[in-house]
Amino acid sequence: MKILWVCGAPIVGGAERVTIQILGILRTRGHRVATLLRSRSPVIRGVEAFADPLRTARFGGSLDALAIARLVGVIRDFKPEIVLATTPDEWVWSCLVPHAAMKAPLVLARHMALRLAPAVRWLADIRADAVIAVSAAVKSSLQGRAGIRPQLIQVILNPVRFPIRADICADETRIALRRSLDLSADGRWLGYFGGNDPQKGIGDLIEVTQQLRNDGMPINLLVCGRAEARHGRAIEQWAKDAGLVGVVWNRGEVKDVERMMGAVDAVVVATHQSLKEGLSLTAIEAMACGTPVVAYASGGVVEAIGEREEGGLLAKPDDPAELSRQVRRLLNNVEFAAEMARRGLVRARALFDPARAADQYEHLFSSLCGR
Repeated sequence: MKILWVCGAPIVGGAERVTIQILGILRTRGHRVATLLRSRSPVIRGVEAFADPLRTARFGGSLDALAIARLVGVIRDFKPEIVLATTPDEWVWSCLVPHAAMKAPLVLARHMALRLAPAVRWLADIRADAVIAVSAAVKSSLQGRAGIRPQLIQVILNPVRFPIRADICADETRIALRRSLDLSADGRWLGYFGGNDPQKGIGDLIEVTQQLRNDGMPINLLVCGRAEARHGRAIEQWAKDAGLVGVVWNRGEVKDVERMMGAVDAVVVATHQSLKEGLSLTAIEAMACGTPVVAYASGGVVEAIGEREEGGLLAKPDDPAELSRQVRRLLNNVEFAAEMARRGLVRARALFDPARAADQYEHLFSSLCGR
């Protein structure tokens, strides 16, 4: 099968990481993958090992006629059997390619539960052969007035990026990981993976850390994730303003997420409801690491963990006091924390295994090619 991935993302976000992972697996299964990416995008580095050909172009928005022409040219040269588009602007101009030029089923993938413009959803409904939603929350956001027909939408849950652990981390393993990362072995550790984005909840985690320390709990906060100037304060400034210098440890964007998550006592997902996260990769990967997770019960985060807290603890959205209470509940009971971690592992194996997700993509693509 020949698959063409069209992506205009300027950064490697969760959607791009997952797509790179899935397409990499499909490449190892003998399928051929080509890409059309934004010029100088870091996504290029992620696909260099398997994309053939790897094409780039300057993209200028949803109605970029030149981008449409470039896509037609790649389709003409590569002759794909599936065209996959994963970013909103590229949804539009993939849908605008005439049937006679496309000559392949068009699959659109959506990773956020933030509602698309009615015109975009309408265009997808009349033009796409299938739409992948990474959670039920995302599927719901694609429907409604001027929405996409339910029968076009297939929910395929995003997988973890690494093998799922056989068992939870023992205390000595966590301490060894901390030492290898130059983290203090003293006290308890929370892990946060949202960078300095206020909507990801850095302010909430700072507040939670303050509350727990005020209660006498020796808490440290490990912060990972991309920091961007547009989000305002740097992590170090957040820590200084809260009087938490030496308590908040910032590691920035990291590749070895598995080690970072294994080093902490709990991972906290404080994403605000306003962000409309489709499916929380952080929550999924914490479960796969055998680390208990506490999260705001918003959007796709609930779907990742489970409505009945099958894989972690849920707190009232956007409520730092409730989040702090749930973290305290977890850390004050070692046996309970271990049980939550084991439940998370079970859920990760059942729902978020990479091979399982690749099987579903492969089955969908094959069924469309067979029509």
